[in-house]
Amino acid sequence: MGLALILVAACERSSAVAQKDEASAPTERREFASAESPRSEDRAQEPVRELDGEPIWSASRRGTAEENAQRAFERNGETFGARNLDDFVRKAHAFVENPPAGTERVTRPNGDTLLYDPKGTVFAVVTKAGSPRTMFKPDDGAAYWQEQKTNMDRRQASRGERSRAE
Repeated sequence: MGLALILVAACERSSAVAQKDEASAPTERREFASAESPRSEDRAQEPVRELDGEPIWSASRRGTAEENAQRAFERNGETFGARNLDDFVRKAHAFVENPPAGTERVTRPNGDTLLYDPKGTVFAVVTKAGSPRTMFKPDDGAAYWQEQKTNMDRRQASRGERSRAE
């Protein structure tokens, strides 16, 4: 019985070596992560490649303009018949700069403009500066567009309530 209590007590105590390893491991991981990948705020500030004299895409916290354009192309390029990244970027710029007649627009408080072409079922977001943020064809276009407008209305209403409370 006494031996069993000693064994149980020994199992509950962690080893000094294990504590040292656990304590040092996160620091090593943090140092490795910071040395290998820049902070997202820094990546959003990287120079933006231009195509035909315009920034190709918008940067974000998640990635550089180039990375975001590449991600959008990989997801949606085929849908728009784009042969490569530059072709997709040109198609996005053409849409946001000269949308087809009947395209609906809504502007966010940050200056982004949401565009929806019901005939082509194309949804896009463009920054105030004119750089695309996204362009794709939602599965249920009209419902998706309505959802975007409703979400924006809710955000604006909650901002209004907060500013009145302050």
